[in-house]
Amino acid sequence: MKSCVVVPSRGRPENAYRLAQAFIDTGAEADLYFVIDNDDVLWSKYVKEEDQRNYRCLPADNKTGGCAKSLNDGAVRLLDITTYPLYDYYIFMGDDHLPRTQGWDKALMEAIGFDNGIAYGNDLLQGGNLPTAFAMSRSLVNELRGMTFPGCIHLFFDNFVKQLGIDLNCLKYLPDVIIEHLHPVAGKAEMDEGYLRVNDPKWYEKDLLTLQQYFLTTEYAALVRQYR
Repeated sequence: MKSCVVVPSRGRPENAYRLAQAFIDTGAEADLYFVIDNDDVLWSKYVKEEDQRNYRCLPADNKTGGCAKSLNDGAVRLLDITTYPLYDYYIFMGDDHLPRTQGWDKALMEAIGFDNGIAYGNDLLQGGNLPTAFAMSRSLVNELRGMTFPGCIHLFFDNFVKQLGIDLNCLKYLPDVIIEHLHPVAGKAEMDEGYLRVNDPKWYEKDLLTLQQYFLTTEYAALVRQYR
């Protein structure tokens, strides 16, 4: 069984290097992909280091200002087994996450097993409350055509993933698997331009409304019926 980690990123190549090093330090066997907006002025810095640090860069034509489109586009691209390995599990992390536990990727895969499922570890910020980083079975990624809800720009897809896992009765939380979230709210990162941009109140209102509307659709109801 094989997994990939899909990380949307913009303007933070140093975070990419840090995350790649954490894969080495924790003995991770998952393949690491950074999905980078193709208009990112720091694109070349990501690409320059990819061979030495054992990750790959995927371009995203993303003009939304958020990360959801990059995440979804990257995940869908990686479904193509004519170009990429057959990945049984897809793991989302932000470029401000940092795995701390040895074999964390295997633990997430084992928690899901061979069924449809979602698993997440302890980010030392939200803990079991929200899956700010999570693993998802290939079947669900294929069904969703990504890893977030339709129309999402940047926010609330951790809420979405948790509710989806509850509705499908397939959500697993691993409190001893640490995938630390180095977020400004936790005092573990500076409030840079990227954080400031996506924390505009209008983004919260738009993404929350889009999520609430999606939960009421026949499309979501059918998804739950199919995989429960």
